[in-house]
Amino acid sequence: MRQKKLNMGSRPRPTLWVALPVLAALGACNGEIEGTRAGAPGAMNASGGNGASGPLGSGGGATVPPGTDPAALLPTRIRRLTNSEYEASVADVVGNTMPVAGSFVPDARQGGFTLNDGQIVDSVLIKQLSGAATTLAAQVRAQIDTVAPCADPTTQGEACATTFIKSFATRAYRRPLGDDEVAQLVTLYHAAADDGAYADGIEEVATGVLQSAAFLYLTETGNAAAGSTVNLTSYEIASQMSYLLTGGPPNQLLLDAAASDQLSTPEQRTTAINTPFNGATLLQTAGARDRFVRIIREWLGTDQLENTAKDTTTYPNYANVKPAMVQDTTDFVVALGSMAPGTRTLAQLLGADWTSTQDQGLLTMYGATAEKTASGYFKLADRRGILNQGAFLSVYAHASETGPVLRGVALLRRVTCIGVNSPATLNITVVPLVPDPTKTTRERLTAHVTDPVCAGCHTTIDAYGLAFELYDGMGAPQTTDMGQTVDSSTTIVGSDFDGSYKDSNQLALAMATSPMVRECFARNVFRASSGRSDVGVKASEDDFVNYWLAKEANLAEPTLTDDAPPVDQKADIINTIVDYVQSPTFSIRRNQ
Repeated sequence: MRQKKLNMGSRPRPTLWVALPVLAALGACNGEIEGTRAGAPGAMNASGGNGASGPLGSGGGATVPPGTDPAALLPTRIRRLTNSEYEASVADVVGNTMPVAGSFVPDARQGGFTLNDGQIVDSVLIKQLSGAATTLAAQVRAQIDTVAPCADPTTQGEACATTFIKSFATRAYRRPLGDDEVAQLVTLYHAAADDGAYADGIEEVATGVLQSAAFLYLTETGNAAAGSTVNLTSYEIASQMSYLLTGGPPNQLLLDAAASDQLSTPEQRTTAINTPFNGATLLQTAGARDRFVRIIREWLGTDQLENTAKDTTTYPNYANVKPAMVQDTTDFVVALGSMAPGTRTLAQLLGADWTSTQDQGLLTMYGATAEKTASGYFKLADRRGILNQGAFLSVYAHASETGPVLRGVALLRRVTCIGVNSPATLNITVVPLVPDPTKTTRERLTAHVTDPVCAGCHTTIDAYGLAFELYDGMGAPQTTDMGQTVDSSTTIVGSDFDGSYKDSNQLALAMATSPMVRECFARNVFRASSGRSDVGVKASEDDFVNYWLAKEANLAEPTLTDDAPPVDQKADIINTIVDYVQSPTFSIRRNQ
């Protein structure tokens, strides 16, 4: 029977003292604590508890791989879990099936990616995290007979609580606890249980753990090791691998590998990736599928389709097909990822002649034929690849018309890695094009290339964007614009696929086999995985790309034949993501 709680109205709440001020300090300066950059020695020690040796111990003085400039190493840091990572983490620790982070403040983005070290914890998110922890801890309490059984809470309460703490917090922190951490959480247990009941103490511990910095942040500090270069601890490596490949915390196989120090080398990480656990390897899990989809959608910006609205007068059918477009942008990537290793290529992503949708409205819009691929997907008469799907075309368009500039900038920045300065950095005030019912969009855009101030950028931007004019602002085919025949022809210069193209489908096929585009994709995998895209880590990005290019050198050129025999082709998308984890410098950082 639950004991009556006494004087709880006047008793301080240790959970708030333990967790919330820490989060506020971490979030106050974009990941910095009192002027010290997050991840620097002394800024936060959430990776090692009491600083024990071994997999948790100091890794200062790391040996840099031959030929690697230490300046090319990523810096030490801590970073906050993204909202999706938080959701996966609490599901792993608590076992809840209903999402709790849906109302959280949206993640900040860098280069389009939610995984980055610019995530902060502001006052609004602190309250949201506190509310979620309270809800989740109540669920833990409801399962107390399973997760924290105790035959006699009166005489054995502390011992039972300690057992629960070592299990629950170890899972939450993704590493063994230090003795000091166990002691702190036992104190937290007593703060609630001494004037209440055993269950109150367990609930209070769960609440505190789920708000703690050790749960909410991932460290890359080598347990705050000294020295100019540091080795990540084995548990840090396990967490990095798991969150990057599956979007969630490490499973027991990875934790066991960390405990035995078997993740430090590329070969050991490859073994861990390919070893089945509960019948599936890391890459075969639902988490890996979702993480793969997230990387592609955030890279191309198609994850913004849910928030993209259109003028209902101009595009009356948009609302009808939008749900199918949203599903299509996920299912297409999932279908690509299910292909044989070595054939899940960037060429297929950009040049595929098939669609995964089964929605009749979208199939009609896409011009699907009755013919199907060997995998059972409908073939398309003209459309090629993800760039010519409704999601990409809708996101990069205006509410009531197409957006050649939006589409051109997206391709240049995201697909070719050709830099495009924003007008603000050039002190240019952008004047929107004046609507003119007598001119096509192409004709209105001539103002860009005839203005010497604009021509330097827009000659290139518009060349890419105008190739998509055969599709309207929601991605449906259009043959006329202001009563005139649409002209979607273009000429590309400044790339390794220079030439003239009839439309965006021909252009997509050229980009699909472009070494320049393949390298750009590898750069975006680095950015999506490292959480950095700024000039400060350019040397690190180049180091990964050079490593990746060396691995790619002996692979076959990609083919767009969906039923070709499996061979290792260049720019296998999933292999590129795995290459980041297998790179020699993955487990080494430089102190700042």
